[in-house]
Amino acid sequence: MKRVPATLGIVASLMLCAAVSVGAQSVERPRETRNTRDAEEALEDGDDASDEAERRGHFQTALTHAQAEIAENPNNPLGYRLGALSALALEQYAAAGEYFDRATALYPLYEVEDRPMREQTWINLYQEAGPLLDAGDYEGAAVILENAHTIYQGRPEIMITLAQIFGSIGEYDRSIDFVDQVMAFLESEDAIANGEEAMAGWREQSATLPELKAQVLRAGGRLEEAADAYAALSEADPSNVDFTLAHAAILMTVGNSAEALEIFEELLSSPGIGGPDYYAIGVGFYNADDFGNAVRGFSGAAEQNPTDRDALEMWARSLQLDSLYAEIPPVARRWLELDPYSQSGWAILAQAANSSGDAETTQEAMTAIQGLEVSIDQLELQRFGGGGGIVGGMLVNKTLESGSSVTLDFTFYGPSGGAIGSMSETISVGEADTPQLFELQFDSAEAVGGYSYELTTS
Repeated sequence: MKRVPATLGIVASLMLCAAVSVGAQSVERPRETRNTRDAEEALEDGDDASDEAERRGHFQTALTHAQAEIAENPNNPLGYRLGALSALALEQYAAAGEYFDRATALYPLYEVEDRPMREQTWINLYQEAGPLLDAGDYEGAAVILENAHTIYQGRPEIMITLAQIFGSIGEYDRSIDFVDQVMAFLESEDAIANGEEAMAGWREQSATLPELKAQVLRAGGRLEEAADAYAALSEADPSNVDFTLAHAAILMTVGNSAEALEIFEELLSSPGIGGPDYYAIGVGFYNADDFGNAVRGFSGAAEQNPTDRDALEMWARSLQLDSLYAEIPPVARRWLELDPYSQSGWAILAQAANSSGDAETTQEAMTAIQGLEVSIDQLELQRFGGGGGIVGGMLVNKTLESGSSVTLDFTFYGPSGGAIGSMSETISVGEADTPQLFELQFDSAEAVGGYSYELTTS
């Protein structure tokens, strides 16, 4: 770690005896005492020493003398500044930052003198954290970055990085705190004084922080605040359906279903809605027992992505719950083409056909159920934002011997319906009627529109 030398040359020029005034602010002048002289001497000895243990010994002695001065003369800014320099040399960054801040509060001219040294320490530590960030060691990087932040807060880059790190590792309140610090800094005179070019760069780097804060508020269970945050995001960018959907979903969770359903209805009529958006709207209506509008959402998803197995299932279930049995068979058949071992799918088809008096289809569905060697249910695709996703579900052995192998060959499709890749999962089945959960991750640069599978036994 690069150490910033303790620089004391300017101290002698500031040694006066009485309080002075800087502008309208009354301040304390630095005063030389026996303690401060002993601390300065120890710092100089530490800078001159070549042995690391000897150097640290001198710096510790300097810190001890500085602390003695602070205890005896708590209004002498020089004691705090020497404490800061000593702690900095010992890499005790939190203590150094506190001493620097106290020294500056008592004697604001120290701000001009110490700012370059504090900023350079900030830069050194930021660079030291770089390899850890690159390696994905975010917790290790956060320790170093927080040290840098305690020394210097005149730039927001580390605050931005810490907000992102703490959000990603589940320390939500700390993430929110750093987001708020960034926003406050960007509104401060200190930030504006850096010029428009610097401000433009900082605004660009922090542009995603309002969204991060909304996400973290939601993940941390601060749902009322999260709803307000997403409402503000949606108002600022009405074309971003994700913000509006998140706002409505949170309103549903906190019991404000009326407003949430109004938002969902408006979205159903909005241009540019994608398949996953329709699906999310369908889920919102489904959870509110509004199955007629749920049908609109899920059917919209299936129209845009014809291989969206999940949308087809939920479309059929919504029709069933809305007692629209005559409309179920064509939807259920599309579902079963992609998911042929779904006992639930065949059962819904059988019920719908029976309700409509279609004995032939009823018998077909019942025969299919009786012939299942295994059933696959609770299938669900979780899409990743940039492409790919995770498929999970439950397999139940119906008639196979325990220990038999079942291979599921999944095919994944893009939004246009073309295949974009495949994966297989082999499962050793247990005793009859024993459920077994499975999950597989499909990595792809392309968005997943839907999926299907074929099953073989051995």
